[in-house]
Amino acid sequence: MQPRSPRCLSAAVAGCFILSAAAAQAQVMPFRGNLGPGLSPQDSQLLFESIARLNAAEPAKVGRSEGWSNPQTNSSGTSTILRVFHSGGMVCHRLRHHIVIDGQQPGRDYRLSWCRTSTGEWKSKG
Repeated sequence: MQPRSPRCLSAAVAGCFILSAAAAQAQVMPFRGNLGPGLSPQDSQLLFESIARLNAAEPAKVGRSEGWSNPQTNSSGTSTILRVFHSGGMVCHRLRHHIVIDGQQPGRDYRLSWCRTSTGEWKSKG
């Protein structure tokens, strides 16, 4: 059996990395594919930081909101708790995410449920 070239191995590793990164992005970016040109990586980071703050706030209260804004892209948003409930033994929050991309009003609303897993991590249930 002939050893494979380092270039071939590097390409295979890079391909696996890209595929796994795409799968991870799809899991953590539930808005993917719905935002057109969409959020920049910085916008996404700010959005998910605001969601994390909202989910971590105790006690969770319907109506509580967290906002984010990126002056570099003129994008912004707010996430608001619509409902607190239990599903499959997990605490869940139904959130409305209002997102404005590049200052283009009126923006769009997305409703997603986020549930805290047994490890304490919050995951989107859609």
